[in-house]
Amino acid sequence: MISVAEAISELLFVRDTVVVPGLGAFVKKAIPAKVNLADNQFAMPTCELGFDANLREDNDLIVIYMTENGGMPEGEARKQVALFVSDCFNRMKAGQKVTLKDLGTLYYDWAEDLVFEPDKRSNYNIDAFGLSDFAPQPVTRIKTKEEIKVEIKERQKEKNTPITVDEKAVYDDGDKKGATPPRRFGKRAVLLIALVSVIVGYGLHYFRIIDFGQWKKTERGVYHPKAYSLPSYAVDWDKVVEKALERQAKRLAMQGEIRIIAGCYGKSELAARLANSLRKNGYPDAFYELRDKQWYVSFGRYRTEEEAMAVLREIRTKTDYKAWILK
Repeated sequence: MISVAEAISELLFVRDTVVVPGLGAFVKKAIPAKVNLADNQFAMPTCELGFDANLREDNDLIVIYMTENGGMPEGEARKQVALFVSDCFNRMKAGQKVTLKDLGTLYYDWAEDLVFEPDKRSNYNIDAFGLSDFAPQPVTRIKTKEEIKVEIKERQKEKNTPITVDEKAVYDDGDKKGATPPRRFGKRAVLLIALVSVIVGYGLHYFRIIDFGQWKKTERGVYHPKAYSLPSYAVDWDKVVEKALERQAKRLAMQGEIRIIAGCYGKSELAARLANSLRKNGYPDAFYELRDKQWYVSFGRYRTEEEAMAVLREIRTKTDYKAWILK
């Protein structure tokens, strides 16, 4: 079962006014998002909840909601609403404050006027679901713009500078000054290696380990380039382009100066969106154009008024567009 206070709270998400018969009406007022420049704060959109004691007519809104969503008979729902109103008045006349969950507090002030204090924690604006107040953090720069430019130029110079090796700097030892770099292989070492290779090869051949006589020259074969042919399913693009141009020429020949207008907008983005929607819904000739500082979206162009009227009747019969003819 659902209580009367819970029913009021849930109805306020979809209704601007919820009347409690005999007590009054809870009224919400939408408040847009705000920017506080002094405190650097962004406030999310919300609703200001109020109470009007003069609206007490019985519209059965709460009773119907409790019957459909609370699983109770209509008579039991009316009884619960009557007991709720009676309990509120009895407690307020006794000097007590009536706190309603997620709604606020009702009580009589010193002048015996009914006062309502809304619960600030509740937000009945469904557009603000998932949002919260926040303060943006300032972006701080460690380096100035000029320092960043200088650093970029220096890095670019390093990239464009060729790499060189200072052999003296590489082989100098910090503790042993004057140390000489290691010697490289000279021409004598290369000749010595070649001589050793020849002696070893002759020895292998002399002792029949490797028979160099078996290595004969082979004649190189004649290279015949392979001929490739296009598959039978290759597309003849010249014919495809020719057919596309013929279809376009026929379509332009059939078009006229009479247009059937689907809508008129002040922004080209909205006109383009409607034209794309018409093309997807079976009107491939739909387009939009600028006329008298307004963007007109057309179903297509037609040569005669009879042809345009026939298409217009079909559009109004099959769709909900309020189309009209522009000559």
